[in-house]
Amino acid sequence: METEWIVMTSSAKVAGKARKFGRYRNVAVVEVEAGKRPAMISKRARGLIRIVWHSGSRSVGKTDKCQYAAALRHAQEIIEKGT
Repeated sequence: METEWIVMTSSAKVAGKARKFGRYRNVAVVEVEAGKRPAMISKRARGLIRIVWHSGSRSVGKTDKCQYAAALRHAQEIIEKGT
């Protein structure tokens, strides 16, 4: 079985007042069966073998310096080093 690593993103649920201050998203590097695209970042998703790295909730800002953009860059670096 061939596998590949991909970057997945999803909206993040945050509690309390944090919702008022902007959007939050998750970023993850996952190992999947070749050609499969899981519907969610979860160990029980079909086609997903393992979650290599998960960022947790990251704030989405207006510039490339925001936490979300930094997490995407970090995820891409993991893929470049890992495969």
